[in-house]
Amino acid sequence: MKFEDLLSEINGFGCFQKMVLCINFFGRFSLACHFLLGNFIAVIPSHHCSISSLDADEIFENLTQEERLTVSIPVQKDGTPASCHMFSYPQFHLLSNSSSPSEVAAVQCQNGWEYDNSIFISTLTTQVRRLLLFNLLLIYTLCTFL
Repeated sequence: MKFEDLLSEINGFGCFQKMVLCINFFGRFSLACHFLLGNFIAVIPSHHCSISSLDADEIFENLTQEERLTVSIPVQKDGTPASCHMFSYPQFHLLSNSSSPSEVAAVQCQNGWEYDNSIFISTLTTQVRRLLLFNLLLIYTLCTFL
């Protein structure tokens, strides 16, 4: 018995076959969306070190955001602020271009990062780093007071 004969014996392409096709379509469509989702939530937005520790005494009060970045964060070769380095203290002489920023020693980020939220408001990367920072703060607090 051929498949065509079997299909004609059960009244052809009926309601059950259409239902199976619809279920397969929705499952496969949602799976494709699931695979593409990683492209949007796992992006790492442009970021730089948080400079809040350098501005403890509000010394950046009269500076624009661009000037704050100039005195706080070294510049990469392409002219963008470095993502993982900052100056240990403000370099105000860089505002007058009297010195090359490569002469000043940079340190690793000390207070986390500030992310550019102009394209993506929240991503997996920003949420994981916030969660890790919160957990570290909680552990430090518990260890300090116990």
